[in-house]
Amino acid sequence: MPELPEVETIKRQLTEYLPLSVNKSNIAPLAKKIIKTKKQFSLENIIITQIKRYGKYLIFYISEDKILLSHLGMSGSWQISNKPIDKKHTHLQLYCTNPSEKTSLFLAYIDPRRFGQIYFMNRAELEKKISTLGVDISTEDLTTEYIYQACQLHPQKKIKALLLDQKFFAGVGNYIASEICAHAHLLPARECRSISKKEAAKIKLATKKVIERSIKRNGLTFHGGYTDASGNKGEAIGNLIVFYQKQCGFCQSEIKKIIIDGRGTYFCPKCQQ
Repeated sequence: MPELPEVETIKRQLTEYLPLSVNKSNIAPLAKKIIKTKKQFSLENIIITQIKRYGKYLIFYISEDKILLSHLGMSGSWQISNKPIDKKHTHLQLYCTNPSEKTSLFLAYIDPRRFGQIYFMNRAELEKKISTLGVDISTEDLTTEYIYQACQLHPQKKIKALLLDQKFFAGVGNYIASEICAHAHLLPARECRSISKKEAAKIKLATKKVIERSIKRNGLTFHGGYTDASGNKGEAIGNLIVFYQKQCGFCQSEIKKIIIDGRGTYFCPKCQQ
């Protein structure tokens, strides 16, 4: 958490304010744990021209071949306001203007648990970083054949654990992995070698359904965590079929919980096989 739908929501909301001219920056002392790049990089007198997303990463494109790459970790969020953001755990605040509208805006990175990561890099370094990730699960690169071959590479791995591996499926987190298995009607503890091509096709369709439904509702806020770029909670909790549910959203059977690779995993013993 946040996972692909939450990061995509923030990206879309921030994009509405672009371009942003950054006039001043304020970096809190605790931000040193979050900012991973040690080289000198000024966040003043720059222009944020574009924001993209890959998997769970937000990519801020800045003039002169500069990139700010942000991973939100477990509790991070970027928020924007026409007033200074004084929320607790605000680690980075950029004082901005929109050149065309000439309005003052404040863009802040907020992260209570400080597991987020911020990198400053150029485009070549960005490409190198992205090359370590698998396909973005929201793109056409996620094919049935890709899923099937990933399963073949790790025959003894459990399917839910494979879905969580960012080297194969960029953007999947714990709730998305559980929900994909539910919509594909697959037990999350199934070994990958048992997944047929027909079932790989079901995983592809389930992935598309889960992420699109969550994005439509601005992501999922769970236990008071994620908030979007306006500071609002996501409303996708109503989409959940098995994750942290007592009854299956399809058949109302009792949901079971197991641990897979240290992560709480929820499934319906009737719907999933």
